[in-house]
Amino acid sequence: MKAYGMNQFGDIDHLNEIELETPQPTKGRIIVQTKAIALNPYDLTVIDGSAAEYRPINLPAIPTSDVSGIVVDKDESVTEFEVGDRIVGRANIGGLAEFVSVPHLKAAKISDNISFEMAAALPNASISAYDIVMDILKDKNVDQSLVIGATGAVGATTVQLLKQSGSNVTGVLSSKNNQYAQQLGIDQIINYDHDQNTVTNKYDVIINFAPVTPSTSSYVEHLKENGIFISTTGLGDINFKNAIDFNDAEFHNNRRALEYLVQQIDQQKLTVKIAEKFNFDLTSVQSAFKQLSEHHKPGKLVIVL
Repeated sequence: MKAYGMNQFGDIDHLNEIELETPQPTKGRIIVQTKAIALNPYDLTVIDGSAAEYRPINLPAIPTSDVSGIVVDKDESVTEFEVGDRIVGRANIGGLAEFVSVPHLKAAKISDNISFEMAAALPNASISAYDIVMDILKDKNVDQSLVIGATGAVGATTVQLLKQSGSNVTGVLSSKNNQYAQQLGIDQIINYDHDQNTVTNKYDVIINFAPVTPSTSSYVEHLKENGIFISTTGLGDINFKNAIDFNDAEFHNNRRALEYLVQQIDQQKLTVKIAEKFNFDLTSVQSAFKQLSEHHKPGKLVIVL
């Protein structure tokens, strides 16, 4: 089968077409004929090798994990999927290939109403949003929330889930993304490139998806007493009892989250923006990763087979 990856770690230009054996089902896994693949910033660390400092990555390294497609084979222990099912899944890297092995606990069925492209755009970013809103904050009273990086992939789903819960949402974002912020239903927009000091509300929760900088502390000052600060990019110098480093939290909601998110998409209660689609050829794949490494417009970058 055809795949794209690295025979040695390096920059994006070193991505090559690689011929691999089609994966066979091992315990607890389904084999998916890939129809769409979504990119995440983590994939760049697989390409340059920095991810290998923290986990074993064998060469050739095939990046990406967020895939959608059709089940073509499965381990006999897997009973909830059948050959022919349309699914979305979260592989353990190796997604940039014509066929992918996906753990059954990290997959969910999708209806014919959901495109493969939309489904592939869900797992990594939207599962994180689910974990924050539906798990960390599930028993919290969140009338007022502030989301820093509100129009990024994780931020956009977080905003929609917060709005569904009844929260009034303030979003911190670039002024160039104001129109998208309005489409998401953000109640108050703060443009960090223009009016950072216009924060007037007090917030039950502040959720940060941007790099932690000294300006982050200026937002934290607007938390209510016993308010919660959650960051996916570390805490920096922010240190108080209700500060949560999301990367330290233990969440394993892959199946439950995916099933919920798919249902929300199916019922048109949730949208995931796709910034651009790319073909499954070397030039297009390299172009997609180069856009990922830059500040591309809001939405997911998706490779379509």
